[in-house]
Order: sequence, then structure tokens, then C-alpha cells
Amino acid sequence: MPAIDRAAAAHRRALALALRTDGVDYGRIAAAPDPDGAGSLFPSVGAARRAVARALREAADDPATERRLQALRLDRALAGAWSKAQAGDGPAIDRILAIEARRSRLLALDLPEAPPADDGAAVREAAAEVARRLQRLAALLAGPAADARPATEPCGRCAATLPVEASA
Repeated sequence: MPAIDRAAAAHRRALALALRTDGVDYGRIAAAPDPDGAGSLFPSVGAARRAVARALREAADDPATERRLQALRLDRALAGAWSKAQAGDGPAIDRILAIEARRSRLLALDLPEAPPADDGAAVREAAAEVARRLQRLAALLAGPAADARPATEPCGRCAATLPVEASA
């Protein structure tokens, strides 16, 4: 197939996809006038259906193209409901809000929420728990001592434990 024919076929597929995106049925797509020549865009409804399917497969290979296509659909749906919403139609307003939410997710327009500020309390608490567990492990490894005095004792001013000095 010559390059000109391939380009013309790709152009017809793009037109068919645009018409289908606008909600035009396959019969009307096939009968649409061919802008590059005389006659209709496709010889049959089946040819129009295959052209749209191929255009969708080609577009699906590229996620950015698919996102743009979906965004265009959402924009058209939004435009269709806009005048009703401006007139105060409740269902149209709800539809616009749903379209805007979907469009925002599709195009990643929503900013993530900022994480809560950390004052370091969780880190200090985790460090204290690790220290307590290490002390228990050290006590278990040391076994029973000759004298029953603990190896550490709590500090009277803070939550830390201090080693007990050996007495002779």
C-alpha cells in the first residue's frame, strides 16, 4: 500500500474514531462523506466498525493518547450538561460534579494531602521501647545473678534506667 493510501486510511480511521467519540453510530460513520475523495467514508458498516476498533487499538498502545481521548469525552459531556446546570437543574449539577471528579482523577489534578507534622514523639517512643527490650534480653542472657540486685535501676528524675554501681 503506498504511503499516501496509508496516510489517507489513518486519516479516515481518525475521523471515524472522532465521530464515534461524539456518539455517532456505525451506520452514520460509514455514510459520512469522505473529505479526501468522493463518496462515503467507508463502504460498509462493518468497515466503519473495524476502522474504529483499529483506531482504538492504536490509541490504546499509548496511554497518553488514551488519557487525552477520555479527557475530550469528559469535556464534551461537561459542555452538554453545563447550560442545564446554569439553569439550576440539580441532576445536571450532580453530573457536572461527577464529571469534574473523574476528570481530576484521570489527569491527576488532585494534590495529595500533606502528611501530619511529626514532632518526633513517635520516634522517641519507639527508641524507648527498643531500649526496654534490649535490657530484658541482656537480663535473660546474663542469667540469675549471685546477688538479687538488678543490673539497672530507674532514675528518679526521668524514664531512663541507670546501671547500678558494684559495691565491694
